[in-house]
Amino acid sequence: MVDYNQIYKKHREVWGKKANKLLQNIWKKAEAGSLFLDLGCGQGRDSLFMAKKDFRVTAVDKSKEGIRNLKSMAEENNLDIYTVCQDIKNFRIKEDKYNIINIINSLHFLKKRDALNLIKKVKKGLKKNGYVIISDFTTQDPLFRKEKNKTKGFFKPKELLNLFSDFKIFLYKESSVRDAGHPGFEQPHRHRIVELIAQKVYPKQI
Repeated sequence: MVDYNQIYKKHREVWGKKANKLLQNIWKKAEAGSLFLDLGCGQGRDSLFMAKKDFRVTAVDKSKEGIRNLKSMAEENNLDIYTVCQDIKNFRIKEDKYNIINIINSLHFLKKRDALNLIKKVKKGLKKNGYVIISDFTTQDPLFRKEKNKTKGFFKPKELLNLFSDFKIFLYKESSVRDAGHPGFEQPHRHRIVELIAQKVYPKQI
């Protein structure tokens, strides 16, 4: 298992400086000053991006080094980001609170039942017309094939789409992508991923 605390301690920008492309495509649809929740923030590239756009940011990750790095970069840039060092499955999400919730490559670290429960909390935690952004790995990814008991939060084809069937779908895509390598996995490799941007448009209870 990869020790991200050690990786983050040695490398300050493991995932680069730019915000994830899904967030870059959707953030303008929410008003500045809105609430942004970054679940599994890592070293906080998305949180820093949104704080610079004047969003009120909450960043959650269980890596102490990741949160430490984020706090350091926030201070250097004079940004106000509320950080929580906690496993995302245990983070309490208040209902109807957030305008955008961002979960990038984090759900597959959880047991599947915890990932599904977190998705339920995310749906309730979004305000009406709020957006959820998810990118993660599918069951066709090599990492899933290496799993012995197959209990982690990887997604079957169209599973994530069906989980948000009561939302307005802005983007849904399953694809194979090339990763040039990064600390922890230095060699070039490929991932099978699923990406989703969806909006909570219905007034009914979810």
